Amino acid sequence: MESVTAGVGREVAVEVVTTASLAPSIHNTQPWRWRLAAGRLTLRPDVERRLAVLDPDGRQLLVSCGAALLHARLAFRVLGFEPVVELLPEATGSGGLEPVLSGDLVLASMGIGGRAAPTDSDRLLFSAAGARHTDRRPFEARPLAGDLVDRMRRAAESEGAWLMPLSHSDQRLDAAVVAARADWAEQADPAYRAELASWRRGQGPTADGVPTGVASTHHPERASDFPLRDFDTRGAPGIAAPRSEDPDGGADADAGLAPTVEQRPEELPSVERPVVVVIGTDADQAEDRLRAGQALARVLLTVTAAGAAASPMGQPIDSDGYRSVIERMLSIAGHVQMILRVGYPRRDAVASVLTPRRPVGEILTFG
Repeated sequence: MESVTAGVGREVAVEVVTTASLAPSIHNTQPWRWRLAAGRLTLRPDVERRLAVLDPDGRQLLVSCGAALLHARLAFRVLGFEPVVELLPEATGSGGLEPVLSGDLVLASMGIGGRAAPTDSDRLLFSAAGARHTDRRPFEARPLAGDLVDRMRRAAESEGAWLMPLSHSDQRLDAAVVAARADWAEQADPAYRAELASWRRGQGPTADGVPTGVASTHHPERASDFPLRDFDTRGAPGIAAPRSEDPDGGADADAGLAPTVEQRPEELPSVERPVVVVIGTDADQAEDRLRAGQALARVLLTVTAAGAAASPMGQPIDSDGYRSVIERMLSIAGHVQMILRVGYPRRDAVASVLTPRRPVGEILTFG
């Protein structure tokens, strides 16, 4: 590695933040802010984008920012630089106290430690960053190829987290029961439904949130053993909203409905059983959550690079109560940070699209 004394330049910062902006975030809130000053690129939370109902303590905000940090590190590598990252630099010497989540809190400070040629893995994951997106479409029944689960596990472990596939039927059943209960509880909460609706977007131009076409989980022959988050907030819990062609609520209004009484048994849909993996950390402090986000991002890029797709199943871990329940039911000693469904989208499913992104000028400042 060639030694470099110069700090991060303006053009490099723009390139890095552009890639960082492609990272996944809860409800596509993109809750991050970047600043370049004195040759250092710093990451701070955009606390106004924290989900007050779904994420009261900011755990998922930190995971989202951690994902952006991994994308930034990858961009530095592909540009030929070795990034030097310090997590929570202002927390040093705080006596072990957790930092208060605020807009002034520096989550990470990045500098350049030298020049280094990117590896083939760096280039592969960087290429996947532009194609990666949350894919809520139905998955095919075929298993994941080769050693993909092992590669996902290694990706998580390289970032200081762990990954556990739910490979046994009793594990899947326990997780599915918790997911269904958590999903029902959220849908029954008017405050949750209002917050969810505030991040639902129509089909027009937008820079954040979840557009109608992306939010849709509807497929005419779909049933799954794990519930997907329902972004249709018009109907009462347990009552299907009427069919509609309106782009703000119709395309997926009947997503997840039970078969009608007119359907004969042979017409009932086959149950979708995707590969489900749990990503977690041994501890659950702010730094652990940032590391979990980096692990999540590396796992998702690994999945995308392999030609597969993934989407989060957040309901069981949105609240600390259900999160504790699923940790106990799965006999997990650590802390669950994310649950993913992974597979290959069905060929007859409508093509999935990328979610919008905020312009770099909105998230990156200088000086």
